[in-house]
Amino acid sequence: MLTVYRASAGAGKTHKLTGEYLKLLFASPGAYRHILAVTFTNKATDEMKSRIVEELFILSSGRKSDYVSSLSDQFKLDEAQVRAQAKRILIAILHDYSAFNISTIDRFFQQTMRAFTREIGLQGGYGIEMDQELVLTTAIDNLLSDLEKPESKDLLGWLLRFAEDKIESGGEWNLRKDIMALSREVFKESYKAFSEAVGRDIEDKKALEDYKNELYGIIRSVEATAKELGERGLAILNKYGLKVTDFKGGSRSPLTLLDRLVQGEMKEPSATFIGLADNLDGCFTKTVSLGTRQIIGCAFEDGLNDCIKGIISLFGNLTAYNTAREIVRYYYTLGILTDVSRQIAAYREEKNVMLIADTTELLSKVIEGSDAPFIYEKTGTHVDHYMIDEFQDTSGMQWNNFRPLIEESLAHSRDNLIVGDVKQSIYRFRLADPTIFMGKY
Repeated sequence: MLTVYRASAGAGKTHKLTGEYLKLLFASPGAYRHILAVTFTNKATDEMKSRIVEELFILSSGRKSDYVSSLSDQFKLDEAQVRAQAKRILIAILHDYSAFNISTIDRFFQQTMRAFTREIGLQGGYGIEMDQELVLTTAIDNLLSDLEKPESKDLLGWLLRFAEDKIESGGEWNLRKDIMALSREVFKESYKAFSEAVGRDIEDKKALEDYKNELYGIIRSVEATAKELGERGLAILNKYGLKVTDFKGGSRSPLTLLDRLVQGEMKEPSATFIGLADNLDGCFTKTVSLGTRQIIGCAFEDGLNDCIKGIISLFGNLTAYNTAREIVRYYYTLGILTDVSRQIAAYREEKNVMLIADTTELLSKVIEGSDAPFIYEKTGTHVDHYMIDEFQDTSGMQWNNFRPLIEESLAHSRDNLIVGDVKQSIYRFRLADPTIFMGKY
């Protein structure tokens, strides 16, 4: 069974998690060896361990405990039996503390990755590089030292554009400092997720160039469609001897939008323009002559109405167009990040290290499409129950790594617990996705 506990601050989240953990400990001897509890910081991990050990000590020492009655009811034990069993569990844990498996989510992923050395292309005995700033500094030093090489022509252009935008926005220009600040993005899941979203390796220059061409293709296609709709509308007016000023509003007629579209201006239709769709009466004033009214009616039926609706439809679905424009606008930053990523990859290979920021992504790629038994077999780990604290701070990639393990546990009718509060999400900068907690799982 998967229990999802949404708890606001002060609602007893820690009390609930501790109680569920104690129930699992009482359910079978040595259960602590087969429970994995994860959270997000070393401090939280230490607090969770301390709380469970403390509660076992309170129970075993005869002091007042909130958990006596619940444990007695569930396991049909009297108070003396509960306290005696708590003492046995506490002694077992203290004598086998390394198997008391409560850790940060990053540490668990790193331990798991040790079993996949070959799959990720690392040699045996590789190290975990914790100092991301050191790696980034080295990568940027190498990047700048290569600027005079012919193959760095694109990078030089991107850096110049970066400098121009910085100066134009009124900021100070400090090359190393600004590149360093920008380049920290390569360690974030948002950058890695972007690579997944565009469906290619953005560290590949050819793939990056192809992507840029696709973006311009989207932009040109939408703008060409808008221009064609404008031309079609004006052609219909011309066919019936009409001008946009013949319509309601005169020189301010909403149909002046047709001229703007033909001139290449991507001007969104006004509310008045939108109101003309399927609304012939909205095209003219009550004082217009009967002849003009009839001519406008003919033009309206002969395609003008369809043209108006086509423009409304086009501008009502510009998500891909606007996204493409924004990415192209800042394409130079993507180019810089691409070269920084390439330098970091070279550092990894030379030093035979894995960066701590890469753990989640690499594990995701290794186990993608694999089932939990495969992961068990490779890691030699046997976990029956999973507990995830502060679940609102879990990213989509982290959850996808955990999901097959929890599904395997649920398939065997074992208990699992997820605890958190969407309102307390603090790791958005790491691509934490609180919406997972709201139903995506």
